[in-house]
Amino acid sequence: MPLIIYLMFKNYFVLTILSLLLPFVTKATDNSIINDDTSLSLSGNSRVAVIISPRAIVYADENMLTPLGYIANGKSILVGNPRRINRNLVPLVIYGKLAFLEIKDIRYVDQADQEYNAKRGAPREHDFDVIITKTDEKLSINNSVYLTLHQYDAGADLKETFQTIDNSDVGTLSGFALQLIHRQSNSRLFWGAALDYSRIYNLNMKFEYMLLSPTFGYTFISNPVFLIEAYGSLDLAVNVNYDVETNFDEEPNGYLWGLQANARIVLFPTSKYQLAAGLGYRKYSVSGLSPLNDLSNVTFNGIRNIASVSMFAGIGIKFD
Repeated sequence: MPLIIYLMFKNYFVLTILSLLLPFVTKATDNSIINDDTSLSLSGNSRVAVIISPRAIVYADENMLTPLGYIANGKSILVGNPRRINRNLVPLVIYGKLAFLEIKDIRYVDQADQEYNAKRGAPREHDFDVIITKTDEKLSINNSVYLTLHQYDAGADLKETFQTIDNSDVGTLSGFALQLIHRQSNSRLFWGAALDYSRIYNLNMKFEYMLLSPTFGYTFISNPVFLIEAYGSLDLAVNVNYDVETNFDEEPNGYLWGLQANARIVLFPTSKYQLAAGLGYRKYSVSGLSPLNDLSNVTFNGIRNIASVSMFAGIGIKFD
């Protein structure tokens, strides 16, 4: 009998202690959930807001490197408090996952507006289909234009041609490229196209061409400071201009096609203005310029291919 009384007293004492501690444990747990910066739940911290910009871009990450799409002007949404890492961002939940908006794109709804909205039903978290726009609309965002200067070795055929016809030593092709890039949302893939102009010349001879270059690439490292990426292109020049001031009655024209592969670093990728530099390799086949015959009917080997390592650097402009 005393043993039973002892056990009852012991259990009652334990339950009493737990009942006293429970409010403190619950409060601490609730606070940790509410204050947890990575929580997917917006309850307790959520506020109603309205989109005030023509299109508020929604990002999958706090570095704003991966846009998901946008929310149109006038839409009501439920957002959390500004982020600790970036006070210019507010979180929202899309399709069960955390996403981010720039605070400049929203206006918090006041109490009167909330009471009016409550009569029509509380605002809901956005569905995935509401955020992601049509394919043709998405092409208008996350684009960049790069203007770069490049140089690469002319190759044995060009050097020999200049040396044979004009007795001059030239060895470097130089020019510029204007490249438009569209970066895929929710992906490291990107694609675009470029116009690429190169030439080599001296006082009496000139060799030049303009390339059209469809481009496909992949970003290996992505952060707010820099991108490291690789891309390749299939290059085509439909008119290669080979101009000699002497020895030729009619200047021959040729065609050029081939491949280039490049590795590039882009500085400040989240800024409007960026810097870019890289290395690449070009390999081209040339037709219509081999062999070459001058006015004296002397035959030269001409230009059959170009292959060398290239270097380039320039600036980029990001626009939505």
